[in-house]
Amino acid sequence: MSAREELQMHLSQALSRTEDAEVQAHLHAALESTEALPPTPLVECPVCGTVGLPERIEMHNC
Repeated sequence: MSAREELQMHLSQALSRTEDAEVQAHLHAALESTEALPPTPLVECPVCGTVGLPERIEMHNC
């Protein structure tokens, strides 16, 4: 899961757990802001050449 996907998951979970209208408005705005984040650059594994998100390449098995 990318950092953006994790952030969106946490915001969505928080949104589903609150009934306060002001908190919901802030969470909706935060979720919309994640769409404006620049894309995460892809990296290449120096061992096998697999290309992907940095956090996934760190954890993959060549």
